[in-house]
Amino acid sequence: MKYLFYALMTALSLISCENNDNTHDDPRPIDKEMYQFEFKSYAVKETILYRGSFGDKSNPQESILSNYWSMYKEPAWKKIVLNLKDNSIQLIAGNSADATYSIKIINDSVFINDKGSNLNYIGDFNKGNSSFILKRTLQYMKREPRGNGNGLTVVQSVSFGTSQYSNMFGILFITPSDMTKSEDQVLWSNIEYYYKKL
Repeated sequence: MKYLFYALMTALSLISCENNDNTHDDPRPIDKEMYQFEFKSYAVKETILYRGSFGDKSNPQESILSNYWSMYKEPAWKKIVLNLKDNSIQLIAGNSADATYSIKIINDSVFINDKGSNLNYIGDFNKGNSSFILKRTLQYMKREPRGNGNGLTVVQSVSFGTSQYSNMFGILFITPSDMTKSEDQVLWSNIEYYYKKL
């Protein structure tokens, strides 16, 4: 009888351990759904200039940027709120430059859905260290007047993402060899703004 009692108690304890459905003690971390970041620093990643009657290429010093974009050292937005629950990003300047976009994240790359169905790359979100890199690019093109009636043309913009040869040539100049005047210019600069979590 004594052995039957011990056998029954052992069987009951084994059954109760097997049926433990308590999920509240699950040690796995829950994904955070909202991240808040604050601007910390910037870095000019590359500046490329094609200039002159032969389209000569150079890599000018960072100081040249102030001739085209006086505020390049500071982003327009001091804070960023990334909401993974509703797939949105809020860029906060504290004035009329505030903006909110719907986003799509592919690997670590963040794309905004701006003006229709186009996805535009704006930066990288690192979930591991809770950081965000906002990427901005300066684009500047200048074509001196031509004898065929085409006057001076200047195109300048600052936008999200990065620039490279393939999206700078083909607009005013098809290739650098089309730059036939001494003041013809094609310049771009890619700048990264680093944000850390609050």
